[in-house]
Amino acid sequence: MNAALNFFQLYENAIYFILGLGGIIYGWRFWGAWTRLRNAVYGLEREIAQRDVNRAAVFLFFLFMMSVSVFSIVTFSFQFPQYFPVEALIATPTIDLLSDSSQSGVEGAGTAQIQEEIPALTSLPTVSVNPDDCMPARINISSPTSGETLRGVVSVEGTVDVEDFGFFQIEYARIQDGLWLPISVNQNITINGLLVENWDTSPIPPGDYVLQLLVTDTSGLAYEPCRKIIRIEAGGA
Repeated sequence: MNAALNFFQLYENAIYFILGLGGIIYGWRFWGAWTRLRNAVYGLEREIAQRDVNRAAVFLFFLFMMSVSVFSIVTFSFQFPQYFPVEALIATPTIDLLSDSSQSGVEGAGTAQIQEEIPALTSLPTVSVNPDDCMPARINISSPTSGETLRGVVSVEGTVDVEDFGFFQIEYARIQDGLWLPISVNQNITINGLLVENWDTSPIPPGDYVLQLLVTDTSGLAYEPCRKIIRIEAGGA
């Protein structure tokens, strides 16, 4: 879902152009059919003109609803991530195959064989943080600072100022797993200003996290992200 939202964000103008072109075409057809309907004399001629009017009106309505849908997705999805969940973590049940080998009839070599056949679980890598990737004049998070503790509703400030700027994302992840969750996406160049105005950290489980600023250029390539280690604690601001 995150990839789909990024697609709409990146190609928003192209989608509007295509929908607008379709609106012009079917708007012209609607006007022509409406003119024929007004000037129709015979019943069959009026019936054909009415059918063309209805068809053009349906397509115009469809194009309008598509435009409203794209606008809603781009404008509100990343601004209110609590209403647009991107990641769903599903707990996987586990079975203890080795807890009671006497009941299962597996002993000695049989137990060793089962242990060999069960693949080892691989934990997700810890998020790496390189302070040199934050460039104060181009890509930087100035607030919160590294090691800062956050509670309740907070703001994220910084700078995004690159020549081939496309859009930027603010994301966070637990430092020990690297599962990035979006906070906000923006298409505006920002210099020493607000990157996120109101980020409610209260629903997030307490712990150590990494806050990430990821900037993407107009060709879809991402710069090295600026990351800051933060700690989130329960409670209000």
